[in-house]
Amino acid sequence: MKYGHRGGNHPVKDLATGRVYISSQNHGYVVDTDNLDPKLAEPAFVNVNDGTNEGLKYTGKNIFTVQYHPEACPGPLDSGYLFDRFLKMMEVKN
Repeated sequence: MKYGHRGGNHPVKDLATGRVYISSQNHGYVVDTDNLDPKLAEPAFVNVNDGTNEGLKYTGKNIFTVQYHPEACPGPLDSGYLFDRFLKMMEVKN
């Protein structure tokens, strides 16, 4: 990325729910989703400002990533649901 994503107030869309959250960011690179193998992962989050990837959901695995700081709370706990999602993924299923 030429300038990267820095600071707060970056809108990020969760592609699973369609909701947009305000995020805090500090990165200068992005995953090139044009060359992403769909057998490996698919886009899960997108930056609303420039359309770049902000996270992945891995195919056939209970794994997701974000490329921003969900713990930073630039909005009123906007990204707190990600921690709930993570905890749900870690539950033991018998």
